[in-house]
Amino acid sequence: MQQTIQLRKFAARSATAFLLAVLCVYPLYIDKFSNLGVVKFTGVCTLFWAFCLWLGALLLVGAVPRCGRFSAKDPTLWALGAFVFTGFLSTVLSLSPVSSFWGLGGYYGGFMMVLFTAAGYLAVRAFAPQGLLNGLTFCVGITTAIVTVLYVLNIFNIDLIGAYEDTAIIERAQFFSTLGQKNFNSGFMAFALPLVFYAFLVARGVRHTILYGVPAFFGGLALAVVDAEGLAMGIGAAVLVLMCQTMFTTRTLRRIAVIGAFFFFHAGWMQYMRSHFYTQGGKPMLAALGHFGLDGFLICTALWALLRFGLRGREIPLWRAGRVVAAVAVTGAVLLYALANFWPGFPSLGRLDDVLIINDDWGTYRGTAWRITWCTWLDQPLWRKIFGVGTGMMHTAMMEWAGSDVTDRMKTFYAAHNEYLEQLITTGLLGLAAWIWFIVSHLRKAAKNWLRPGVAPVTLALVSYLAHAVVSIRVSMIFPEIMLLFALLQVFCLPPESDALPAEKTHRGKGQKAKTVRPEPVAKPGLVRTWAPPAAAAVVMMAVCGAASRVIFGFLF
Repeated sequence: MQQTIQLRKFAARSATAFLLAVLCVYPLYIDKFSNLGVVKFTGVCTLFWAFCLWLGALLLVGAVPRCGRFSAKDPTLWALGAFVFTGFLSTVLSLSPVSSFWGLGGYYGGFMMVLFTAAGYLAVRAFAPQGLLNGLTFCVGITTAIVTVLYVLNIFNIDLIGAYEDTAIIERAQFFSTLGQKNFNSGFMAFALPLVFYAFLVARGVRHTILYGVPAFFGGLALAVVDAEGLAMGIGAAVLVLMCQTMFTTRTLRRIAVIGAFFFFHAGWMQYMRSHFYTQGGKPMLAALGHFGLDGFLICTALWALLRFGLRGREIPLWRAGRVVAAVAVTGAVLLYALANFWPGFPSLGRLDDVLIINDDWGTYRGTAWRITWCTWLDQPLWRKIFGVGTGMMHTAMMEWAGSDVTDRMKTFYAAHNEYLEQLITTGLLGLAAWIWFIVSHLRKAAKNWLRPGVAPVTLALVSYLAHAVVSIRVSMIFPEIMLLFALLQVFCLPPESDALPAEKTHRGKGQKAKTVRPEPVAKPGLVRTWAPPAAAAVVMMAVCGAASRVIFGFLF
């Protein structure tokens, strides 16, 4: 029994290091942008399989997951099985099974990525400890700050890491930081920023407020510079969900005002820099608020001061008002979209027309990608509609559908730029249904366990990413992290776990009364002693697996 507990603790520490490696070190892993996709895919694939093999070895010598981690009646496990199985079917029946397996035609998002992320999901769900959220969030915050700073430096054509040495200038304006295209950076920020901001929202005491406030400050910079519409959609969806929760109070709003001040400060600064210095790349949707940077900063500061000093420390629940505001916002957005797209005489709303009216030019020609993906799926025979054309085969199927009518713009799309449409065309109705089942089963469980530690921030991160997925691509730079967050969500939804304490011992000497000897409490190690070893292990894991991937997957380079 004691050996099993020790092995389980060792497996839990290994899972912590693995999570740090994937969520915090892997986003920074890069060689050259000229071969970014294959470097990222092979590195994370090697990391996942190496960790799964390590856990398999621990299982063989006696490491056993805690009771309750897996249940035959758990719909999330059945949904995961359906997701993997439909991916397998679509790969077998693919237009090119080999290409579908590796994802050669779609940013390496093939069946291999489904396999290793599913294995990593099960491994983390089996052994990840419940008490890792605070340290993990802080480490994600550090990574977020580094990615953001590198992103900003590239806007000003500064390459500190030498990643662009073999990259053409025109391509460099499209690839930012260590995650590649602006959309991939946006995908990372979509799940990282809710984790970072939530930690700041709930931080108590000066020390923790500063500790989580620094990453939140850089998070405000990320909102102001990362050029992608999806990030605004994702963060907006997370905010609407947060406003509907009973934890939404004047204190929460006060911290949101601080984050707003961070954002307007950076947006105003970037607006000034873009006006006076050379910058490359596009201008994000939220950056337009930089024209009102000073006004926004002053309004957010005034709101913070009013809530901080006017209420004199009192907390007033705002969730009822939050639900009304969220309902009005969603209803208003849906109504505006309907009127702008289906009422011919609806008046123009200026710049908002670029967001509201869906056409081929919408979202840097995402409208074109959506139209040709949908038409390609409609043109398939019935069995292809059900099973799909194969993972990563969207471009191949689209080219066959377009034939001689293909345009130069259509040739540039290797993905649907909508993960749900991509799932539909590549894995068919069955694959899309399985993925939606997987999502819904996890979010339903989260809604029932919202107040358990860790559930709220991870759920908000996933909601943000799933909203972002409406305009994004499923890639190996982001999807592995999302699957691990789904696994962590299940761990946090469980009742509090603890290993049984040693039993009290009773000693009786000759002619003496029985004495009860209680075990002495074990002192908890400090923050550095707790997180330095797994953080160092995470760096080593990523470095070793990155180097090994060149040998194991050399045929892909």
